[in-house]
Amino acid sequence: MFDIREYYYSSAGSGNSIEYNTTDIDDEITSYIDTLLIDSVDSLYLCDRYKHNDSIIEIIYPRQGYPKNQTLIFTPDRLRFLLSFYPYKGDFSKVNKIVLRPRYFEAGNIELSSIYLKKKKVLVLYITHPLGYTGSSGENNKFISVSLENIMDTKVIKDSIDRSGTHKNRIPYLWNILATINPDGKEDMEKFFIKMDKVDSVVYPLLNDISYFYSRHGY
Repeated sequence: MFDIREYYYSSAGSGNSIEYNTTDIDDEITSYIDTLLIDSVDSLYLCDRYKHNDSIIEIIYPRQGYPKNQTLIFTPDRLRFLLSFYPYKGDFSKVNKIVLRPRYFEAGNIELSSIYLKKKKVLVLYITHPLGYTGSSGENNKFISVSLENIMDTKVIKDSIDRSGTHKNRIPYLWNILATINPDGKEDMEKFFIKMDKVDSVVYPLLNDISYFYSRHGY
């Protein structure tokens, strides 16, 4: 998996500025999620559910709606849609809760996409640029976690993939995450990032506006 600290060390050597301390970010995120799961579900968040056979995933999402364009925000309906079409439902056993946190974290053209708390089997999704999908290695915007070719060949029905070269192979990055996360291992948390060559000059301020709006409301 991509290590954001290695990126920062490389950036420091090249003279690029480093604006954030990643350890502080990790601590803030973990503390917030722990508090959210204990105290904030009724006051700030609502709880919905996705059910498939014996698998039940709680969907925790903001009670406060965003008053402007909501196309950049993950909603319970959109999440249920993607889960419904995920081809390997056995992976749902790795997730007890999915938290839709409407905050935006970015540094050096790297966005925090999600974190996975292993012991609690909690997956937290953050707002990002509306890529929504992982693509071929030739794209400028790439989701970084595991070999995409491994996902494309083993986790997605092959007949659904266009290999003609006319269209780029694209799968929802949520599927990539579900295929990759592992509740076992020594680490308590897995982090997933999206690395871009550059941010979108139109979308970037909108994401920050959404994040600031929810920050002011206690999220």
